[in-house]
Amino acid sequence: PEAGAHEPLLMILRRPTVAMAVIALVVSQVVMVAIMTMTPLLMDDHGHELGAVGLVISAHTRGMVALSPVSGRITVSVGPLRAILLAAAVLAIAAGLAGLAPVDGPLLGLALFLLGYGWNLAFVAGSALLMSGVEHAERTRTEGATDTLVWSSSAVASLGSGVVVAAVGFGALGLLGLLLLAVGVAAILRLQVSPLPAPS
Repeated sequence: PEAGAHEPLLMILRRPTVAMAVIALVVSQVVMVAIMTMTPLLMDDHGHELGAVGLVISAHTRGMVALSPVSGRITVSVGPLRAILLAAAVLAIAAGLAGLAPVDGPLLGLALFLLGYGWNLAFVAGSALLMSGVEHAERTRTEGATDTLVWSSSAVASLGSGVVVAAVGFGALGLLGLLLLAVGVAAILRLQVSPLPAPS
């Protein structure tokens, strides 16, 4: 069997490269889902018709998928880790803009486009970094565990965003997104210079 084929999953996830990738994938998913989920409701509350909501969500969807080749080129050109940091910067701009943009102007559409593209870049770069940290025989288990973490956090973000908006308003989602991104970037940079200790 290949090296690492029988290594416990927890030990694989504790590898610095794998841990950095998982953090990038989870944080970008949470920030994207939390803001995206509440945007149509925000626009509806301000009296926008379905067509206007559709335009904003369409911009978001285009950001999520249309520029994937660009994300791939960036990841190859600068490396997955730098691409992840760039994605965090794009997501931070999107979160800040979404929290401050007037609902009746075009800036909200721009914010949602950037939110989609930041997620796309983080997804492409994070996936590349994840695969660089595992052996071929470990990929299925690692991808499965990572997907579980990502989509579980996505469900929490979808439900939790409604609670946040109900309690303190839509603008708070932007601030929360910025906070999560800051924590995620700090954790990634710390792992880069100070890897996780091996479990005893």
